[in-house]
Amino acid sequence: MFKLNLKIALRNLFKNKVYAAINIGGLAIGLTAFVLLLLFINHEANYDKWNSELSKVYQFRERHDFFTPDNKQYWQDIGDSRIGNLVKEKVPQFKYVTKIDNGWGNGRSIKVDHADPVMIKDIKDADSLFFKVFPYQFIQGDQSTAISTPNTIVLKQSLAMQLFGTDKVLGKQVKVVSWRNDEGSSLTITGIVADPPTAESVVFNAITHTGRREKDPEQVNSSNYCQIYALANKVLDTTSINKTLQKVYVDFKKASFIQRKITFNDFYKNGKTPGLKAVPLQEIHAKPALGVNWLTKIKPIIALSVFLLLVSVINFVNLATAQSVQRAKEVGVKKVLGAYKKQLVIQFLLESAIQSLVALFISVILVEVLLPAFGNQFDVQLSFWHSKQLASMMIQLFGVFVLITLLAGFYPAWILSKYNPVKVLKGNYESGFSGVALRNGLVVVQFIIAVTFIIGIGVIYKQTDYVANKDLGFNRDKLINIATNYEDAFAERIKRIPGVKYVATTTQVMGNAFNVPEEIRYKNQDFQLNTVTVTMDALPALGVQVVSGRIFAPEYKQDTINSVVLNETAAKLLGKNIVGKQYDVVDAKRKFTFQVVGVIKDYHNEGFDKAVLPTIYKVTQLGGTSSTNNLLVRFDSENYQSALQSIQAEWKKLYPDFPMQYTAVEDAFKEQLKSTNRLMQLVVVFSIISVVLSLLGLFALSTFMAKRRTKEIAIRKILGASDFQMINMLNRSFLILVVAANLISWPIAYILTKNWLSGFAYRIDMPIWPFVIATLTSVVIALFTVSLQARKAAVNNPVDALKYE
Repeated sequence: MFKLNLKIALRNLFKNKVYAAINIGGLAIGLTAFVLLLLFINHEANYDKWNSELSKVYQFRERHDFFTPDNKQYWQDIGDSRIGNLVKEKVPQFKYVTKIDNGWGNGRSIKVDHADPVMIKDIKDADSLFFKVFPYQFIQGDQSTAISTPNTIVLKQSLAMQLFGTDKVLGKQVKVVSWRNDEGSSLTITGIVADPPTAESVVFNAITHTGRREKDPEQVNSSNYCQIYALANKVLDTTSINKTLQKVYVDFKKASFIQRKITFNDFYKNGKTPGLKAVPLQEIHAKPALGVNWLTKIKPIIALSVFLLLVSVINFVNLATAQSVQRAKEVGVKKVLGAYKKQLVIQFLLESAIQSLVALFISVILVEVLLPAFGNQFDVQLSFWHSKQLASMMIQLFGVFVLITLLAGFYPAWILSKYNPVKVLKGNYESGFSGVALRNGLVVVQFIIAVTFIIGIGVIYKQTDYVANKDLGFNRDKLINIATNYEDAFAERIKRIPGVKYVATTTQVMGNAFNVPEEIRYKNQDFQLNTVTVTMDALPALGVQVVSGRIFAPEYKQDTINSVVLNETAAKLLGKNIVGKQYDVVDAKRKFTFQVVGVIKDYHNEGFDKAVLPTIYKVTQLGGTSSTNNLLVRFDSENYQSALQSIQAEWKKLYPDFPMQYTAVEDAFKEQLKSTNRLMQLVVVFSIISVVLSLLGLFALSTFMAKRRTKEIAIRKILGASDFQMINMLNRSFLILVVAANLISWPIAYILTKNWLSGFAYRIDMPIWPFVIATLTSVVIALFTVSLQARKAAVNNPVDALKYE
């Protein structure tokens, strides 16, 4: 019986090649999006799963406001280095505790023998217990002693291959230079570790051991921030252990405050609270300290993929039921010959399974073709056949295959198998066409999704266009940011290069901003503001717009002592006519008084999801020596390549072992728009596919309805109806469906797009034209599609339809 059903199934598929191709193609597209999503989710969900011991590793997070985006307290993955020793001494549940650098700017320079230096990111300094906590597989060297002595380095296998072309490099020397005028440290390679098979949260290319991480600051008022991890004796109950950690931490802070001669309540005021907790390593990627977790980021993509798969399944059902007229007599004959309903259901499910299997096979091919582009969209390296989760992926895909087969095949199989054989064989198909309301409903659902996608394109485009053309408050053209601190000698060399207009530094520029909070007292009121350190030329270099007063200038000597400039947000916070007024900054020892000399327009230095902070700009007393890692260079023309080459040549003369790195501020601005542009590209692609599949579904249903009403059309034509009237009659019923879909999709699209826009601090008002265009587009396309089928039915000879009556 199975062999016979298989033959019939294949025969029917080949007989109806167009329908089969549309069915399989639609499902393949929907499955491709879904498989890509599965690959990405598997990649993200498998962070830190490469060794079972990692389930006992924990990251410590401290609650503080050090370098936070808005100067407020957050749970951060960097904390006071003293916490490491505190946990070792006071919390016996942890076996080993290790301290690691948080990272080093844009990387460190590594020089091997006589080769040119190479900038390598994620070279981190750690204490001697790093490999006691993290169980990396050593290809060369001994895990227990690899970094037990200072001036040693352990490389990842991939980095060893990059630098030397081999991983047999034990005992060789490399020179590591951490900043431009660092003399560098000669480190001995004492180990090579394998790159983990799955993703890791503690990312590094090399681990150095200089001995600095073993030491904590000696001064009680000093602090040194780093990442702290620990290996527990067993998997811990985090609720219980975090109560212990909190008590130990609060006691520690109180003791330190006594030494610092400040009170606990004075330090923790205005809503601030002390906090220390342990987070399982395998959860930290899903729960980042600052920023949005990966699942929240891809929620729109999950929704798009699920909707696209749903449209594909609906399309499959509609196309399958559209063929019911052709299958009716087959069912009737089989029932007369003794076939049971169960056997017929199995037969039609088998046809569905064959199509689903072919669609799945095609989707896997499409996945391999599209993976590079998809990986580039999300900055991940994904593979299907070489994935470490291939076995689990196969199980997941089998589950998807069964689900799709049942979803797409069961309803058509159930409808076809319940035809009345007597009526069908007499030529009366009317009783065979139940479930018209459901099919209409499925078409409506398809168009709701398609119209929602089209509206989404319009809103996202408008928002993207708004932020791309928004006045940033500064001029981003002809401006680069060199990743280094300001130094007078190098700055003077650059200023002498033809084409260079300004050389300056600031702690706040797009692509690399960090905020320092400061509490000021103005008119007997306390205000929390953000402070930015600049050099004399920084504001002119940025091209900021002066609202009132003036900006810093060399002729005003007082500017380097106690003059400040405010941005508009700070000026509004403090009150009107602020220029010329003074405010105080009070610390533990003395009072400083500053005078406001000017107000500038707010300028954006971070993403558009964050509001500009109320900010004070100060020129440092020595003309700009703060550690910013920003060196701004503004050129006087768009064609500044020759000047840039001259700057690079000067750099190489002074710092031959540390390559110069720079970013055009225009590129930093584009990076801010990257995630929005990615989403728009995906929505556009998914929308086009969704609209095409919806039209195929509408084509199927219009075919079905035309065949169902063949006799009605024939009688109307005999009674004198024209072809146009017949086309208009069939169009009217479908136009109602499309209009209904639009009416339903409008509030859905409004809610979804409004929610998306709420993630931007600076956003457009909800536009009406995407809704209007989506409606008009859907109506026009639907009318065109249905008219093609309606005309085909209207021009048929009515005698052919009525000759059996």
